[in-house]
Amino acid sequence: MGGPADGTKLIRSLKTDLIKALGDDPDFVLQHCHSQKILANNEYNNIKDTRKRSEQIRDILDCVINKDDKCALKFLGLLRSQDMLETFPNLQVLLSDLSINKQKIQESTETTRKRKQDLMENNGNQKRLRMTNSRLVTEREMMMVARWIGNSWKQVGITALDMNTIVLQQIEEDNRQHTDRVFAMLRRWSMRERNEATPAHLYELLSQEENEYMNGHVHHEEPDIYESDGTLFLTEAFKVIVEEILNKGTDIKHKVCEWREPDQLRSLLDLELREHGESHEQLLKRVKDVARYSVKTCHPRFFNQLFAGVDYHALTGRLLTETLNTSQYTYEVAPVFVLMEEEVLCKLRSLVGWSEGDGIFCPGGSVSNMYAMNTARYWAFPNVKTQGLWAIPRLAIFTSQQSHYSMKKAAAFLGIGTDNVFIVKTDERGSMIPEDLEAKIVQAKSQDAVPFFVNATAGTTVQGAFDPLNHIAEISERNGIWMHVDAAWGGSVLFSKKHRHLVSGLERANSVTWNPHKMLLTGLQCSVVLFRDTTNLLMHCHSARATYLFQQDKFYDTSLDTGDKSIQCGRKVDCLKLWLMWKAIGSHGLAERVDNAFFLARYLVEEMEKRPNFQLVSKRQFVNVCFWYIPPSLRGKEHSPDYQERLSKVAPSIKERMMKCGTMMIGYQPMEGYVNFFRMVVVSHRLTTKDMDSILDEIERLGNDL
Repeated sequence: MGGPADGTKLIRSLKTDLIKALGDDPDFVLQHCHSQKILANNEYNNIKDTRKRSEQIRDILDCVINKDDKCALKFLGLLRSQDMLETFPNLQVLLSDLSINKQKIQESTETTRKRKQDLMENNGNQKRLRMTNSRLVTEREMMMVARWIGNSWKQVGITALDMNTIVLQQIEEDNRQHTDRVFAMLRRWSMRERNEATPAHLYELLSQEENEYMNGHVHHEEPDIYESDGTLFLTEAFKVIVEEILNKGTDIKHKVCEWREPDQLRSLLDLELREHGESHEQLLKRVKDVARYSVKTCHPRFFNQLFAGVDYHALTGRLLTETLNTSQYTYEVAPVFVLMEEEVLCKLRSLVGWSEGDGIFCPGGSVSNMYAMNTARYWAFPNVKTQGLWAIPRLAIFTSQQSHYSMKKAAAFLGIGTDNVFIVKTDERGSMIPEDLEAKIVQAKSQDAVPFFVNATAGTTVQGAFDPLNHIAEISERNGIWMHVDAAWGGSVLFSKKHRHLVSGLERANSVTWNPHKMLLTGLQCSVVLFRDTTNLLMHCHSARATYLFQQDKFYDTSLDTGDKSIQCGRKVDCLKLWLMWKAIGSHGLAERVDNAFFLARYLVEEMEKRPNFQLVSKRQFVNVCFWYIPPSLRGKEHSPDYQERLSKVAPSIKERMMKCGTMMIGYQPMEGYVNFFRMVVVSHRLTTKDMDSILDEIERLGNDL
């Protein structure tokens, strides 16, 4: 089997075995064949539409066999790739006997290791290089050694041959083939060692590396070597991250996720923590596996949460934050970020409509809401900080039935009690009904509870509803109640001249929660709570005056030590990613993102209304699009007694299919009075109307036979 035609022959002869070996995940094979141009677009689409997944592999093989031998060899090359061998373990066995163009399929890891041991072990009963103590190592011998050193060659170079990381990187760039890289490294070593570059010396160094480093025994007396190895690992791991997440993860040809059942995933990841550490190559595989089997929230088809996509300037800020690894509590340890947070908070407050005020970055919108509630309670009853709950009356909180669940969590955490959270009714679009708020305040007072906190929502989680803020502000002011607005989701409309009317009256609130990590794409986590207060209420409420951190006799202005405002001690820097992104595209660029999301959501609704298989749950206010998919089997049967029950099963079934295919992710949920429906959230600025059309097509494809 020496000629090019062998490729087609091999595939034809192994067709049955290949169907079995690749049958567990035909979509994975299909996506890779398409991305490597083994299959044309029309061939890809035809095979993708095949009803029975078991027949897809057969169709792929038939397609390849009917093409030229160049295509067949390209397909066989794909089968030998690391991604395919990791996904389909049986391929390793199947390909072990094949020979294509006189190149042997790569030996298994165990065989390679055994040959390496045969070469290196100083045992007369096993194969090894015959070395003397006097002569210099020859290029032929170095080439023989190069063939047995595996993918951890740079690790060998650093730990055994004392090579410089920069030199190794240059060797890697200058040589494309693995063996050539290793040979170049050994040749560089021999030139450096001169008369000491004997076979015996090389053998001694490689044997020591094999026996000590590869077995996980780290020697702490040589920290510089392992420091270099850490830098090398970081460099290579970053390449994996860029390729697997930022390249593949944003490519429509690749999956949103590689779905695996929990037991299978647990086995694939090998999560057990052991006594000894792992090799450089093993750790890189861990990085790749984590990336591969994680959900790619940056993918163009990820619509599952209120965040999606990726902004590369914000991501750079996140990487810089993690690398600097400081805590945002005092100016002395975080001088740049104390000043930066001050500027960002000031700018955000000005968008709300406040020229003065206070605020802090928090670990998520739920905690931001809790900050607001705790500060409001301190405002109403300052003695609660020192004397506790027994010193204050029963309190009452008011929030809509569509508000975020963090209101109840905050009430429980702060000792107010979830029974004291009064739920206000909403209209059909999910907005709070002010008349019912007034009725609930009267009801609370009749039960001897003291109303102190009203939570309005700007952008509810499911329907994307906006509460009537001006009307709620009037009621709150009339009753002397602190008004908070949870604008975690909808606050970003403040950037848009077209849509900021949705939060008209926001400036009348006492506090506002806002999550830029949602609509603005700063990345998790980036949440603020802003206050209209100018009396330092936030500091008074939470300060503990720890003298080992907040000394008042420091050599600089101690008002810059903002950490005592926080309920945390160590606090992660969350302002940099927003600041750097804002610097990059400006307020105008952020406004364009908001406007584009509204445009695409509107387009999606218009296209749904043209298709009989889609039915809207309610009229859209924001970028949340809530809908049912009505399969052909249910169309026209709305009055059947089991219609609602059957309809409730559609969204979960389609969700399962889309997850297992990996084509996209959209959330679903029931709501009071409504059975399960999809909630599509449009966020990413990289989406187009073509993406919206493709999403509707895919939902129809997945649910047509239900």
